Amino acid sequence: MSQSFQTVTATPMVRMDNLLFRLRWVLLLLVPPVVWFDRGAVTLPIQLLLWLAAGVILNVFVGILLQFSQTARLLPIPTLCADVFLFGILPYIVISDTNILAYFSIFPAIVAAIRFGMPGGLITAILFSISMGIHFFLPLNTTSPRTLLSTALPIITLDAIILLVGYLTQREKEVAITQAAGELNDLRGAVAGAHLLYQTSDWLNLSANYKPVLESMLQAGVSGLPQSRREDGPPVGMALFFDDQDPDMRLRVFGSRGIDAHDEKVRVEGKRGIIAKALGTGEAVVFDRADQDPELALFRAMQICRSGVCYPLRAGMELYGAVILATGAPRRPSQQHLELMRAFTSQAGIAFQNAKLYQQSRQEQDRIIHDDVEMRQKLARDLHDGPTQKISGLAMQLDYIIKLIDQDPREAKNELQKARATAQQTAKEIRNALFILRPLSLESQGLSAALEQLGQRLREVENVPIQVVPGEFGTDLDQKIATTVFAIIEEAIGNARKHGKGAPIQVSLQRNENSLIAIVQDQGPGFDVEQVERSYDKRTSLGIQNMRERARLIDGNLAILSAFGHGTRITLAVPLPLNSPSGKRK
Repeated sequence: MSQSFQTVTATPMVRMDNLLFRLRWVLLLLVPPVVWFDRGAVTLPIQLLLWLAAGVILNVFVGILLQFSQTARLLPIPTLCADVFLFGILPYIVISDTNILAYFSIFPAIVAAIRFGMPGGLITAILFSISMGIHFFLPLNTTSPRTLLSTALPIITLDAIILLVGYLTQREKEVAITQAAGELNDLRGAVAGAHLLYQTSDWLNLSANYKPVLESMLQAGVSGLPQSRREDGPPVGMALFFDDQDPDMRLRVFGSRGIDAHDEKVRVEGKRGIIAKALGTGEAVVFDRADQDPELALFRAMQICRSGVCYPLRAGMELYGAVILATGAPRRPSQQHLELMRAFTSQAGIAFQNAKLYQQSRQEQDRIIHDDVEMRQKLARDLHDGPTQKISGLAMQLDYIIKLIDQDPREAKNELQKARATAQQTAKEIRNALFILRPLSLESQGLSAALEQLGQRLREVENVPIQVVPGEFGTDLDQKIATTVFAIIEEAIGNARKHGKGAPIQVSLQRNENSLIAIVQDQGPGFDVEQVERSYDKRTSLGIQNMRERARLIDGNLAILSAFGHGTRITLAVPLPLNSPSGKRK
């Protein structure tokens, strides 16, 4: 079955045959003017006309065969043999002193070099050279013998051109093979990375753990990089995250491929060079020399890398760090690999964000549970130390009164009055404990009223020497802020009562610009703040830590000043929302 010409020429071999088909017409048409110019005669020899006719018939036949897909694939060798014969006999048909027609033999020799490489071109050139040499030493026309120069010059030209064409063809093949191998490696890496990307999408749905995504991302990243020589070392992959435990919030390695223990400990600020550019623009940055970067050069594994890319690790507006992939190969990562890793880093950023949100929710849950346990324990202690013992004493007192009623009624009456006073005091202590557990006035009247009632209850029920300046914060204050500030103040008062040994306590609440300032100060013995905070892992009481954690929940700042013999001063500063009545300056 025949195909259209456009369909047949879709293959590179057929495209070359069509090009040679056109070039053969040019050479056939070029022979007559060359002969006229060389010999100076208008008429052409009969043998040359026959040669031209044979060439035309050959090329027309080749053109017809090119229209058929089946026969077109068989043309290269037959057409090469025909061209060798056709242009090889041309110098024998028209003999001249210049031997100019011998240069036409360059055409089939070049075709042989292109089709079959250096060996094919050299074999063809050697055959032509032998033919020309025989014609020189055994001339067919003794009347016009050729000179050594006219014979040697075409041979030298032919061999030089064939060597050059063969060398360039071989080099182009090597470059093409190398490029194809690189593209194949890129494709394999992209396929492997796509498979890992597909797997990580399931992990994201099933787990809040970002580590599997991180590991898969780094594995796909280094697998898809251009391969370097063995002596250049393995490709390098690093995931750098901002360290919350670092006071300077520097970037540290959370996951890696191809680095040693030294590089695992390196910290960078992310404010200079390639990393800073990626974090600042939010786009991937492709680089060539990592050893010249002020921050990447700190990693020993990066100092031998010649190309790579740095991705920002982000989710929405949150920036968590950067991912760096580098290799010792001079070739940059492919566009397919860059696109794949851009998708991977986006997923990793989302996974890390989910993990942080999950961790924060767990911490908040643990804090709520801890606060609930602390409150229950505190309530149990307060009830045990106060009302429970007084009720037990009251029961014993009532038993004693029962015995006195018949023996000494007057004394029994006095004891009843004492029992009544004990019951009233116990009732006050229970109401005070319930108030601290849930101050209803905090919800109905606001923070200032709740603090004022707290101070009054402590003075009346427990004889605590406390003075409260409650300020003017009503129900317009955000309920979360009010509840948290009240809990912090109550915790600070509890600590002052516990360690102050009855020393006076002053509490004040005031507004400063758009902030709420709460101060709890006592005149107790004081303590070493740094020493207490360092030893929290060995202490059962976490009062200061609880206050700091609560302050962070409302974006507040807690400052503690204390020294032996000079009492303790706790200051809480909480920013107030500008769009709320309490946040406006009065």
